[in-house]
Amino acid sequence: MNTSTAQDLREGDIIEFSLKGDRRTAEIMLVTMDDVILLDLFDGDRPAWARRATLQEVEVYRPESAEILVAA
Repeated sequence: MNTSTAQDLREGDIIEFSLKGDRRTAEIMLVTMDDVILLDLFDGDRPAWARRATLQEVEVYRPESAEILVAA
């Protein structure tokens, strides 16, 4: 897996981030043109909307292309 910057977020990415001091993990379901992100939180909560600017200490986990082909 590789890590990316918060500016390079896209649908399907798994991210870890801090929001109001809490560390969370989620899958990005949708990114809108005005930088609002729909997150499917892994803690069992309902999906949540967040502005990209409110997410701090973002780490993006995205499989490399070769890993996807092997899994398929």
